[in-house]
Amino acid sequence: MRKSAPIKHGRLLSEKIEDLQVSSQEKRILHEILPEPIAYVPDPQFRRPSVMNAIMDRSVFVPTGKTLKHEQETLLFTQMNYARFRLCQLRRKLLRQTEWQVEDVRELLANYHKQLDLRSQIVAANMGLVLAMAKRTSYEGVEFTDLISEGSMALLRATEKYDCQRGLKFSTYACQAIFKGFSRAAMDSYRHRNLFPAQLDLALEKDDSLDQLREQNHEEMIEEVRAIFHENLADLNETEYNVLDLRFRLNDADKPTLTLKEVGARLGLTKERIRQIQNKALAKLRQVTEERMVTV
Repeated sequence: MRKSAPIKHGRLLSEKIEDLQVSSQEKRILHEILPEPIAYVPDPQFRRPSVMNAIMDRSVFVPTGKTLKHEQETLLFTQMNYARFRLCQLRRKLLRQTEWQVEDVRELLANYHKQLDLRSQIVAANMGLVLAMAKRTSYEGVEFTDLISEGSMALLRATEKYDCQRGLKFSTYACQAIFKGFSRAAMDSYRHRNLFPAQLDLALEKDDSLDQLREQNHEEMIEEVRAIFHENLADLNETEYNVLDLRFRLNDADKPTLTLKEVGARLGLTKERIRQIQNKALAKLRQVTEERMVTV
């Protein structure tokens, strides 16, 4: 994600906004977006206005309760980030000008509303993920409504950071963000109960919520690695892929794992060579996994 650089501002900026012949609501928006950097996920085609104009003219119908197709998802995210890219450009242009052109201000406001509308469409199409995951998740002391609240905020953050150019489905990316939101709610609840216990309860001394949380995080991470491996998002070559599959059975957990020596015998390589290939392949998986982790 890229952000426009912060620009010094002060009384002069506020005065210029107040002098504009726009509504009070539009002035409030300008006070909000002009002083702060604007974030967007970059795309090389943003520098080709003719291409982007055609893309921005396309529309997507998002039926309630239905998930987006991959091409619809890609279009919405591209449009949203291009609107933010234009916001960034127009913001820099205005802040460098002594006199503002009304047309620039109107275009900036139009792109602001456009990106909000596109974000709302994406969130609405994926809210089912939050509800479905909340129904399958249970943390002691955490209300269902708290899970929905944290999950919804996590979905919004995921929408801000998702890069559709990488080929990963947004639902896969968003699920990890939502789970992290749930985990945050559980940890906050746990800390609150420890700081403000209602009464001494022997059951609290045996509370295993943290252990359960760690176990769920562990299982979620395993599933994430399996997905990366199955889709070969780490760009493993054939030998690296086969070594990891035989060593850890990432494609089929029911099959027995093999030792380095056994894998070497299968592939006609030495035990040490298999170890080197394994370590290189695991490093690739680790890099992709870390890149996909959502900052919270």
